[in-house]
Amino acid sequence: MLDKLRFARKAFLTNFLRIHYSQFGEDIILGELLDNNKADGFYVDVGCYHPKKFSNTYALYKRGWRGVNIDAEPEKIELFKIARPADHNVVAAVSDVVEEVILYPGGLGSTILKTNAADNLRHDPRRVTTQTLNNILAKSSYAGQQIDVLSIDVEGMDSRVLGSLDFDTYRPKIILVEDHHPTIDQILETETYRILKEKGYALRSWTFYTLIFVLPGAGILKERERS
Repeated sequence: MLDKLRFARKAFLTNFLRIHYSQFGEDIILGELLDNNKADGFYVDVGCYHPKKFSNTYALYKRGWRGVNIDAEPEKIELFKIARPADHNVVAAVSDVVEEVILYPGGLGSTILKTNAADNLRHDPRRVTTQTLNNILAKSSYAGQQIDVLSIDVEGMDSRVLGSLDFDTYRPKIILVEDHHPTIDQILETETYRILKEKGYALRSWTFYTLIFVLPGAGILKERERS
């Protein structure tokens, strides 16, 4: 009888609830990769969208991490200023060159198109001048500090964001990049994969639309992940 009660308790009352804020559980994977003792890391979230909903960095913020959040839409950054005032929150469209483009705001992200390339598309376009990630970081209190976690969700502009970062200076230890290719064969042919592989990164995980790369041996990783 006691065994039945013990088994029933384990079957129905075992606590296994795991809360995540990111869209596809990316923050749960980060929790599995990161050393539990790393309580004060530095993240950069490009295309941050919302301070909590679908956020790859909110769980880190709650853990005590701080960083830079960037989005091309001012309304989204206003929410960050309210909900995450300890972060450095920036309105900017990020690219590897400084140029004027047309920005088309959308639900989860903004689409950036060259001037004169999409005059007939819907929504309310506005002209913006892009900034490099290097320039944005140089104007923050994190200038020159190595990035622990870099999250990029910019509607197909990920390789250009990566191209705007000085990897010799900032060399992120973990990189999350949105990618909509349905097969691993296609992913291995992308510009993003090529860039990061050449820079010494390993593709560690893939969760629906997000690729997670790690810098092998990075000190913020759990011991099992450092080999």
